[in-house]
Amino acid sequence: MNGNRAEVTTGRSCEPSQWNTISGRSNGKKEEVKSFNVYLDDLQNKVFEAHRQLTEKDDPITAERLRDQFQGR
Repeated sequence: MNGNRAEVTTGRSCEPSQWNTISGRSNGKKEEVKSFNVYLDDLQNKVFEAHRQLTEKDDPITAERLRDQFQGR
């Protein structure tokens, strides 16, 4: 947000050769790749929901506050 970053780890990984930097998803047709990408989609939706919750409360939105809301802190 506004040039600031706050990082979280997912605890999951994929082969670097399968990572598509443009889409931000793993390439492939195997079930484990599809499952991984669904997991990433779910995380993205949770971040959007955390942003919506902060917006509803009229809280200032910073990278750290968004991360904390996303993680339930």
